[in-house]
Amino acid sequence: MIRLNFEALAKDVDGRLLNEEYASAVFEGVSIDSRAVAERQLFVAIKGEKDDGHNYIGEVLKKGSAGLMISHDIPDLVDISGLMPVIMVDDTHRSMIKMAAKYRRTLPAKFIAITGSNGKTTTKEFVYAMIAHVEKNTYRSPGNLNNLFGLPLAIFKMDNSAQFGVFELGISYPGEMTKLAAMVQADLALITNVGPTHLETLGTVNGVAEAKLELVDALSADKPVILNGDCPELMAAARKRGRKYVTYGIDAPADFTAIRAGLSPEGYPLVKIDGTEVAIKLFGEHQAYNLLSGYAVSRTLGLELKPEELNNIEYNFAPYRGEIENINGLTVIADCYNANPVSMKSGLVSFRNYLENPVMQGRRSVAVIGDMLELGKNTADYHREVGAFAADMAFDAVIAVGPLSKEIYRAAIQAGYDEKRIVHFDDLAMAGEYLTGSVRRGDILYMKASRGIGLEKLITLLKGSAFRQN
Repeated sequence: MIRLNFEALAKDVDGRLLNEEYASAVFEGVSIDSRAVAERQLFVAIKGEKDDGHNYIGEVLKKGSAGLMISHDIPDLVDISGLMPVIMVDDTHRSMIKMAAKYRRTLPAKFIAITGSNGKTTTKEFVYAMIAHVEKNTYRSPGNLNNLFGLPLAIFKMDNSAQFGVFELGISYPGEMTKLAAMVQADLALITNVGPTHLETLGTVNGVAEAKLELVDALSADKPVILNGDCPELMAAARKRGRKYVTYGIDAPADFTAIRAGLSPEGYPLVKIDGTEVAIKLFGEHQAYNLLSGYAVSRTLGLELKPEELNNIEYNFAPYRGEIENINGLTVIADCYNANPVSMKSGLVSFRNYLENPVMQGRRSVAVIGDMLELGKNTADYHREVGAFAADMAFDAVIAVGPLSKEIYRAAIQAGYDEKRIVHFDDLAMAGEYLTGSVRRGDILYMKASRGIGLEKLITLLKGSAFRQN
C-alpha cells in the first residue's frame, strides 16, 4: 500500500502543502469516498459530473483522515489546515493519476494489464489464481476498479513486496486507454476480445478495437502482448501494428489452444489442454477462453504451470458472472453482470446446450433477458437480433425486462415464437411479481442483461422464498 509523507506527495503532484508543520506527517492509502475513508488515509476530493468531494470534507474530518488533497477553497480552510495536512493542486483527479503512475514506478512487480469487451473481470480472476498458484505473493486489482478513477486506487492498494500484479482496464471513450496504460506501465498485456460495447462513445466495433489497442501502442516491442486469435475484429486491428503477438484460441491456429470436451454432469464446460481434461466451474462455454487466456499468460511469463494443475486451483469469481445456484428448488444461472449482443447470444447458446445435459431433461427452461445498454444508434436493431435469436433457441418461456427489451419481445414473436410463452415488462418490480407467481420448483432460469437493469434483484427476491409453488 502506498505510504508517503506530505512533503514528498506535494513534490510528486506539483502541489502546495498549505501547512509546512505537517511536512513529515505520513498517510497510508488513498480514498475518494468520504463514506469509506479510513483513519490513516489521504482523502482526495474529486469534482465529478454529478457531485463534488469537497462538499463532504466535514464527514472526512469526523473520521480522522490523515490529510486532504483539494483543488479549490473550502469553508473553514484555515481552521482545517490547523488540524491536518492539506495539499492544494490544480486538478485533484489529474494529480491522483500522476501520483499513481509515480507509485507504480516504485513497485518491482511485473504488471499484467487485461482489457477487452467481454470477460475482463473473470479473466482477471483466472490469471490471478493461476499466477498465485505458483507465486503466492501476487496481487490483483479488487472488484472492478478499472477506470480512470478506480485504477489509481487499485495501484495504491498494492504492496511493494508483490512479485506480480494483475490489473483490469476498462474504457468508455477514445484516449482513455492511453491514460490507463501510462499509469499501469504493463510488462504484459492481454486483450480478450472486442465487440459492440460502448458504441455510444466508441462508434463502431472497429472503434472499440482501436481504443483497446491503445494499450498495445503504449508498450515497447519487447513486452509480450497476448490476443484471442479467434476474434477476427481484434486480430485485423492488431495486424496493423506490425508487431509480434502471442495468441490463444479454440477454432483458429494459435500458440495456446484448447479443445471443447462437452459438459460435466453438473453442466459446467469441459476443455482439453495438451490432452488434459479441465473442468471450468462457471456457466458458459465462453469460459473456455477465459481459462485458456490465463494459462497463456502464465506460460508466457515463464511460470511452471501444468494443465493438470488447473483442476486444483482455487478461483474466486465475482458475483453474477456465471454461478449456478439452487434456490428453493429452482436452478438459477446468474449471468447478469453485463451484456452486449455478442455475450447475450453466447449465453443463450450455452443455456440451450446446458439444457441438453441428461440430468436437465424434462425440466422447464426460462430465459430472463434484459436491456443491453450503451449500444449507440443501432440499439433497437441489436435488441431485435437478440429477440430473433432467442426465438430460435426454443426455450419454454422468455421474460424480457426493460424498455429496450420491448424490441426483443416483438422480434421473437415476429420470428415465430409463441406469444403465449413470452412476456415483456418495462419495470423490474413488475417482472419480479410475474416471475415469483409463474416459476415453479424444478424450473431452470437463465438471467442475462446489462448491470444497469438490476436483474440480480430478482435473484434476491427468489431467495426470499417469495415464489409460489405452482
